Amino acid sequence: MLTVAQARERILERIAPLGAEEVPLRQARGRVLAEDVRAERDVPPFANSAMDGYAIRAADVKLASPTKPVRLSLLGEVRAGAAPPAAVQPNTALRIMTGAMLPEGADAVVRVEDTAERDGSVEVRVPVESGTSLRAAGSDLRRSDLVAAAARIITPGLIGVLASAGRVSVRCVSRPRVLVLTTGDELREPGEALGPGQITNTNRYTLLAAIEDAGGVVIDAGVARDERQDLMERLRNVREAQLVVSTGGVSMGAYDLVRGLLEEREAVDFWQVALRPGKPLLFAAVSGVPLIGLPGNPVSTLVGFELFVRPALLKMQGRTDLERPRLTATTEDRLVNPPHLEQYFRGIARRDGSRLTVRLTGDQGSHVLRSMADANCLIVVPQGTSEVAVGSSVEIIPLAPID
Repeated sequence: MLTVAQARERILERIAPLGAEEVPLRQARGRVLAEDVRAERDVPPFANSAMDGYAIRAADVKLASPTKPVRLSLLGEVRAGAAPPAAVQPNTALRIMTGAMLPEGADAVVRVEDTAERDGSVEVRVPVESGTSLRAAGSDLRRSDLVAAAARIITPGLIGVLASAGRVSVRCVSRPRVLVLTTGDELREPGEALGPGQITNTNRYTLLAAIEDAGGVVIDAGVARDERQDLMERLRNVREAQLVVSTGGVSMGAYDLVRGLLEEREAVDFWQVALRPGKPLLFAAVSGVPLIGLPGNPVSTLVGFELFVRPALLKMQGRTDLERPRLTATTEDRLVNPPHLEQYFRGIARRDGSRLTVRLTGDQGSHVLRSMADANCLIVVPQGTSEVAVGSSVEIIPLAPID
């Protein structure tokens, strides 16, 4: 059997980043740039005030003090978004709002707190240097400056910078279209009455959410019954997708039809990984489209998604951070592992001063979906390790914020 790392590498070797598309800024958060973006104009485009106050000439107030304020004639007011009504002349001032354009002749702004306005003039009680409380034109960006390089992930902050630089859209790596197929005669939709031997199809809903969370666009192929013709019918639109993700039908049972169908077509790369939970993992191709077949047990599905599907989706979108950063924690539970497998326990990590501790969520059966819902991390026990004692250091993969 392949190790987890070998299986992931085998999958990623056959996955390539997708092409680019133009994306409006409002829809670009989390996407990956497919172009270098340069500023189309200076930002800010004009010198402006950094605070509410008075636009003045610094030379006029160099002798100002609280006991001997300098009186300047008030010429009017400059509001944000409006042109100054006049230029500042010697011994004059213009009231100015934060972000408003600096009038000609002014070289500083004195804070409103350091002034007193009366009888058509303003008394300045402090001296200020030239350039005080000003934002120079181009102090954020100069025209043609590199705003962001290709391969950068677009954050809310970067969207603001791109907008200020004059862009209304950017070229991004396309989002992968993922055909999702769940299999099994026993599956029923949430809310349906369950007959003997029937279960709710939780995998369909967890997978759809996980794929969208990782940036994929879902093509829902529904549920294939344990019949060869139905399975083939569900896969008829496979060429519309760049990846197929299935659950169930990949093990050794008489009704595990997904694996059997693909083996007939000589399209299977591998179908077992030295992993718990999730040993029966299938990697194959359908009409040239990569297929990752996850086990049917709910926890195995989500662990397999985290280890194999999510990295593939991120690579398709041009990301290079394909795996989550791992941390070291101290286990509060004894962990027992078949040494020929690499095991991923569901854990709850917490901060204890400067260190991290982690405990199990409870029953670790691969059918206990709640163990995954309650977890904020996966605890990794590597292949070759049969037991980890309480108080030992373990590697964890955070899945959510750790308090």
